[in-house]
Amino acid sequence: MDFKLNEAQSKDEVMRQVRNEIAVASAQELISSINKHCFKMCISAPGPSLSESDKAGLSRCIDKYLSAWDTVSRSYVAHVQNQ
Repeated sequence: MDFKLNEAQSKDEVMRQVRNEIAVASAQELISSINKHCFKMCISAPGPSLSESDKAGLSRCIDKYLSAWDTVSRSYVAHVQNQ
């Protein structure tokens, strides 16, 4: 009986670790995508500092990108749960 309990605990711990690793990978991918898309579209003249218009544009782009990512993620999770 004790063996089964330890086996279940080990399985739960592995599942937690996998979920955490997936969450970290997802966050890294999101940040990479934001950097790639928003920087390319919003920074007019790369340099040591950003202009106020670059900062404002970058902020709007990030907000829109995060909103779209959240919508897609929620839809995907709902779709997976329904199957």
